[in-house]
Amino acid sequence: MKHKIILLLIFLFCIPLSAHASWTGKDKIAHFLGSTYITCWNYGVMRDIGGCNAHKSKTMAISMTVLLGGGKELSDKKLGTTGWSWEDMAYNCAGIAAGLVLINARTFR
Repeated sequence: MKHKIILLLIFLFCIPLSAHASWTGKDKIAHFLGSTYITCWNYGVMRDIGGCNAHKSKTMAISMTVLLGGGKELSDKKLGTTGWSWEDMAYNCAGIAAGLVLINARTFR
């Protein structure tokens, strides 16, 4: 129950941020949900296939998700498509936090 409340607070935190135009859109939802999924998936791979303990699995999951999200933003900047977006990175971080809430809720153990 405690973890569900934390997840709800993360969503509620994101709503006021969406008042500004650059904070809204399907792209932001994709960043949030994608980061949540990738964090949980990386944790499961490290825990089940890699045989790592919970702490190391969480650390690797966070690291890989930040690396992928940052790499995507860097490629946007270098290719000149949309440019670097701190808003996208904020949604990536919120997605990582949501993934950790799910992991800690023993949903993916």
